[in-house]
Amino acid sequence: MEIRIIDNLDGKVETINDSDAEQVAQLIRGNTKAYNQGEYTEEQLERLCAFATPENLKEEIDRGFLVMLRTDEGELIGCAIIMKRGTRRFIRTIQVSQEHARKGYGAMLYQHCEERYRKAGIAEIEVEVTKFKSTESFYRKQGFVKTGNPTQNDLYFAMYKFL
Repeated sequence: MEIRIIDNLDGKVETINDSDAEQVAQLIRGNTKAYNQGEYTEEQLERLCAFATPENLKEEIDRGFLVMLRTDEGELIGCAIIMKRGTRRFIRTIQVSQEHARKGYGAMLYQHCEERYRKAGIAEIEVEVTKFKSTESFYRKQGFVKTGNPTQNDLYFAMYKFL
């Protein structure tokens, strides 16, 4: 397995190439639609995926943090993104391909995110979580607590963890 990290949280250092941006966007869009089908309308699923275009991801990663996990053959297994919103940082997404789900890769990706928070001296992690039950369960296993339920028009709810 190969792990690649692009860390631009403290200033732009490295960009993601077009091929990687496309693969990450496809993984996020595919997983979001597959896992959340039935929890959201088609319009809401599109809104959930709106950020996952190669162009948007390149912009977010230019000021954020990306971990990509690949097989030895180069297949993208999963990714995690931390982004900045003002002075705050939050986990934008952690995704693992459906073929590689439930093998500990999500937890591995999360650990890279938590290490980055610790490196920055940040004691609180926030994540926006979709309504899909296994997503909430994943973050609970990582020590997060739910802080509220989404309203009818909301797409996410927040979960927090204090380090």
